[in-house]
Amino acid sequence: MKRTKFFTVIFLSLLTLVIGFSPVVGQTTPPQVIADFESGLPYVVDANQVAFGFIPWGSDFENVVLAARQIVAFGALSLPESETTNSVLMVQYNIKNGGWGGFTHALTDGTTWVSADWTASNALRFWLYGNGTGASIQIDLFDNRNPTVTGDSAERYFFRVTDDYSGWRQFTLPFALFQRRTDFQPNGAPDDGLGLDQVSGYAFGFPGGIGAQVTYVDHVEIVTVDDVSQISTEGGEAGVKPTTDTAANEPQPNDPNEELTEAISIASDQWQLIWSDEFDEAAGTPIDTNSWTCEIGGHGWGNNEHQFYTDRVENVSHTGNGELAIVARQETLPDSQCWYGECQYTSARCITKDKFEFQYGRVEARLKLPYGQGIWPAFWMLGANFPEVGWPNSGEIDIMEFVGKEPNMLYGTVHGPGYSGGSGIGGNIRLDTPLSDDFHTFAVNWDQRGIIWYVDGERFFSLPRSVVGRREWAFDHDFFMLLNLAVGGNWPGYPDDTTQFPQQYLIDYVRVYQLPE
Repeated sequence: MKRTKFFTVIFLSLLTLVIGFSPVVGQTTPPQVIADFESGLPYVVDANQVAFGFIPWGSDFENVVLAARQIVAFGALSLPESETTNSVLMVQYNIKNGGWGGFTHALTDGTTWVSADWTASNALRFWLYGNGTGASIQIDLFDNRNPTVTGDSAERYFFRVTDDYSGWRQFTLPFALFQRRTDFQPNGAPDDGLGLDQVSGYAFGFPGGIGAQVTYVDHVEIVTVDDVSQISTEGGEAGVKPTTDTAANEPQPNDPNEELTEAISIASDQWQLIWSDEFDEAAGTPIDTNSWTCEIGGHGWGNNEHQFYTDRVENVSHTGNGELAIVARQETLPDSQCWYGECQYTSARCITKDKFEFQYGRVEARLKLPYGQGIWPAFWMLGANFPEVGWPNSGEIDIMEFVGKEPNMLYGTVHGPGYSGGSGIGGNIRLDTPLSDDFHTFAVNWDQRGIIWYVDGERFFSLPRSVVGRREWAFDHDFFMLLNLAVGGNWPGYPDDTTQFPQQYLIDYVRVYQLPE
């Protein structure tokens, strides 16, 4: 259940209103250099063991290595029109499928971590050397650290560029195009919009699963542009390099909202029901253990969640009204330990692994969602080969995800090797009323050509398999289903004084259909 939701339609006029600033036209604020690498790469660790300066990070030791490199004028690596010797940041990375890596520039005065006021500018500009991999590179802005939290608590906003060119290219990215990250925010991060008056740094995140790469970054600066509705680029020879990898012969990554024609309508009577749970048992009856296993534990579940999952009827049982209820409670059970100490919440996570697994079909559930800050229900699937190959190589299909702090927003996403966590591929839809107000039907139509997401019969996102490009399409094998209600985590944040308990996640039914052979 790891998120990131992208490829959404952005109405920029609304976005600039929401994040609290608007285009600056005609302003003559001169560019301000943030990093030119002529003085090397500062790196300092303070008394609290917080590092700042240029910091490489990754899922594996030294999968990203940084160095300042001197480039002679008129050489093969010199910047366009450069007539003098120049120092640049060299980034060597080799990130495995499902891994992650990049670097952070935490702004510093040489002794401590500082913030800067960027409100006089409206865009970030930098030079980036392209290798024509066709993969995405993510740029994060660190805005407005929480002064009560030691360490990194800066709110994250992101934008992505595509490495579909060779040589040096200059990017100018208006701040209005950056979106708040929904897959990750540090503990204690504010949620008050991209103010830009307390920027504490930025980061570059590089793709996995494309082998060893060397790229270069230079002349990072903030500038003022007239048009904040689109990025601008200069330089670089367009094109993705050919590779001997068989997968590279597939179409390159494209817009995931491209049309994917239904092999058969989601509403067609040709679908045959092959499995269902209608949850029609008497009130207080435990979940059917012939179909479901409820997992137990409080280790954070990969997302720094705060609940302890149980199989008690207090957390998962039938209502007697044709529904299953998963209930999140604010309580501490004897001897329950969570990753952060004594557990503060209980809930349930139930799966069909080893009891019902299938490949392809129409998967549907009618659900009534809980609500509130830090509340995170989901209906999703994992590859049945998860125990052997691990996540994300197993593949993950999130049919329905919802975070309580966004009451009208529904998300659908996939994760696989090279497109997981913050790089997952997905879409969303904003409903007219909060999803917790009533029952809604959530479904996917899944076959070898791709996946289509629906809410109440309305298609809101489609994912042709061509979108993953040279990366592996991890959805051509058996999957099992999961229903869970998390409390807290990297994406939804954590409960606060406004969060009410208990919270109830109601499941009217879960059904799986397939077409006749």
